[in-house]
Amino acid sequence: MAKYPSEIFGFAHTNHDEEATRIRAKHWCPFVDKPCYKQSRLIDYPFGVCAAHVNGEEIALCPRRFLDRHIVFSDIALRHFQTTSDILVFPEVRLEDIGSFDFVMVKHRPLSTEIEDFAVIEFQTGQTTGTGQLVQGLQDFMAGKRFAYESYAFGLNLYDIWKRTFTQILNKGVILENWGRKIYWVVQEPVYRYFETRYNLQTLGMDTRHSTVFSLYDLRTTGGSSRHELVATRHISASMDQLFASFRNNPNIPSVNSFLKGLRNKIESEAHISLHLERPARSATVDVRRPTATGRVREHSDDEQQPDSSETLL
Repeated sequence: MAKYPSEIFGFAHTNHDEEATRIRAKHWCPFVDKPCYKQSRLIDYPFGVCAAHVNGEEIALCPRRFLDRHIVFSDIALRHFQTTSDILVFPEVRLEDIGSFDFVMVKHRPLSTEIEDFAVIEFQTGQTTGTGQLVQGLQDFMAGKRFAYESYAFGLNLYDIWKRTFTQILNKGVILENWGRKIYWVVQEPVYRYFETRYNLQTLGMDTRHSTVFSLYDLRTTGGSSRHELVATRHISASMDQLFASFRNNPNIPSVNSFLKGLRNKIESEAHISLHLERPARSATVDVRRPTATGRVREHSDDEQQPDSSETLL
């Protein structure tokens, strides 16, 4: 199926009206009314792809996409506090020794700093592999090319998303469960479905006693609309016990025999470049992955990462 950037600087790729043209010329993000902040080393202007068309669906690629008209915040406020009055939303709230929460929503007493309740909100969008092809799609579009018969060779790296995010769900979920408060994970339906399938979470429903809640949304195209609409679909909750059990009993864990087979293949084909401990060399023949300037060993940048199996692609 065709794959291409489907939403560019806030507007569907099919929209070329005066407003869309003006916004794109400014490299503007209409969801926050600020310049687009996404960058790619391959172009000298912002990487303004908000969503991509993959497998017949529009997949949000930028967290700002979930800020559209504050729909998400209003939905969560009404669900959690049953009101939007006396509600404040603070971004990037740090928690010592843990990191940051994307947002904290606070309900305070009228005309007072006294806090009645709060909830944590985290955003998780899609991410791509082979991103250079998506950049090429943006360049083609900005040069006037249309995508009616075009497809670009990028993919969705959903495995990498949840490999990293699941640990955050567990770490932050334990804290919120201990506090007796809620954390809402805002995720798009296609991205969540991969998580649900990979960790066998199809039996989860919605239990108000749970602290971890997945607030699911989707991007829908409506007739005559100049943009894809952000639409709430469902809520799923989980206890920490359920999530830890799922993480521990991951049905996709490979067998040790398959790992041993790979090691045998390495012995046959790569023994000459491996480190032989009984024959010390003057210089090491193996190395570790290059770290970032901060010392963190990076996995891959979006532009460098290439899919190594069909499992990483949607």
